[in-house]
Amino acid sequence: MGSDKLLFIEDLHKYYGKHHVLKGVNLAVNEGESVVIIGPSGSGKSTLLRCINLLVKPDKGRIVFDNEEITTGKIDVRRVREKIGFVFQHFNLFLHLTAIENVMLGLIKVKNYPREKARRIAEEALLSVGITEELWNKYPAQLSGGQQQRVAIARAIAMEPKLLLFDEPTSALDPELIGEVLKVMEKLANEGRTMIVVTHEIGFALKAADRVVFFDDGKIIEEGSPEEVILNPKTERARRFLFSIRELYRLE
Repeated sequence: MGSDKLLFIEDLHKYYGKHHVLKGVNLAVNEGESVVIIGPSGSGKSTLLRCINLLVKPDKGRIVFDNEEITTGKIDVRRVREKIGFVFQHFNLFLHLTAIENVMLGLIKVKNYPREKARRIAEEALLSVGITEELWNKYPAQLSGGQQQRVAIARAIAMEPKLLLFDEPTSALDPELIGEVLKVMEKLANEGRTMIVVTHEIGFALKAADRVVFFDDGKIIEEGSPEEVILNPKTERARRFLFSIRELYRLE
């Protein structure tokens, strides 16, 4: 795990009308660190990721990414997003493009790579997530959900981002397909990729996270090592949330 802060969030607030979604979030992520965010649905976890990627504009507070404040309003949003990969819950692949074309698109349109170079990088990215050559020319509708999500991960890492964001990447998958996606994510964490993962997959957090953050009602309630937060939570709210999941995973 790296020692240099890649991301620093200070007193972040977000409202949707009168609904106060983020209530003064403070978070720092080091380069090379894998951070897993857990917590109940509707607590603001996904909104936090979208603020980091500037898909949502926070109402108060600041975000410093790669030594640059990105919440000033004067930032080149496209340039920031080039350095932040985002893997969504529902894949967000272009249905009219093949698997390899989905991965190549950003390399050609955003990075302005020639087609031959884009294809070479796309092939390497697809192979790295277990999408082999016989699947490259298939369309998303011809792939399983797990394969589609792995193509989405390949698309993100092909852009060589400094930070990867995962927003509940397995929640739309059938149970038998979840493992193949988590295996790829665990591999990325072991490679030292800087990652923030919103998930309910506690087993993944125990194996792959450097730090776990428990989020509730727009605030960080507690954070620490996976063993501390998942196996020995300090707050009653975290204990109540984790009790059923610990029973499910038969964790002591």
